[in-house]
Amino acid sequence: PVEMMRRQAAAIPGHDVGRRLDVPVSADELGRLAETFNDLLGRIASASERQRQFVDDAAHELRSPLATLRTRLEVGERNPSTDAAVDRNGALAEVDRLADLVNDLLVIARLDSAQAVHRRPVDLDDLLWHSAFDAQQHGWPRIDTTGISPVRVMGDAGSLRRVVGNLIDNARRHASSQVTVRLGADGAARDPVAVLRISDDGPGIEEADRVRIFDRFVRLDEDRGRGGGGTGLGLAIVASVVAAHGGRVGVDSTPGAGATFWVRLPLAEAD
Repeated sequence: PVEMMRRQAAAIPGHDVGRRLDVPVSADELGRLAETFNDLLGRIASASERQRQFVDDAAHELRSPLATLRTRLEVGERNPSTDAAVDRNGALAEVDRLADLVNDLLVIARLDSAQAVHRRPVDLDDLLWHSAFDAQQHGWPRIDTTGISPVRVMGDAGSLRRVVGNLIDNARRHASSQVTVRLGADGAARDPVAVLRISDDGPGIEEADRVRIFDRFVRLDEDRGRGGGGTGLGLAIVASVVAAHGGRVGVDSTPGAGATFWVRLPLAEAD
């Protein structure tokens, strides 16, 4: 029976992990071994499908700015009299869009590789102040930072900076007039945590979309984001980074009355 199981496993090709081993009818060690192998094959198949879908989605996202960039260059070549400055600015905008997408893809790839998070005390309020200040340089919408309290967490400063930056950028794109940032500590929880809340006064998010919004390449409304929207990876990166830090992320929203994204992260131990 063991040799039969070995031959079946050896016959499964690398490109077809949908096949499974025959499970002996006897409820013994061999049966449990076959079930374990089949469970492993199932997990490998799921991971392969996620990878294939990710590559397909990435190729689709890259195709659009590349096609637009090629069109602009061809138009400029065939019509030398076209306003060169306008055409150049449009091409540079597409290059920036491609660079943002490639950078986000690299971040996702590193997160998927499950690299260990280098944890050290991080002043989350400092990251918020800097991100909010940078975002406010655009002048609109207004960003209310009066609710930021000093909070220190354990984590990687670079990754957490991307979390707060992505959340503020997402809120800015969807806000009607204001973004509100709140940060404090929840000492009532069994394990004290930092609680970050970033709200906008935009159109809100339907209940059915509040989970899938953290999936990769999801844009709920292509037209509502200012400046063409993001890469579709910003919130997926937020979810992955928060999970790697042992935290939780979610969104509360009332359609027509804005959305509030919240993050809960373990506090750093007091000195």
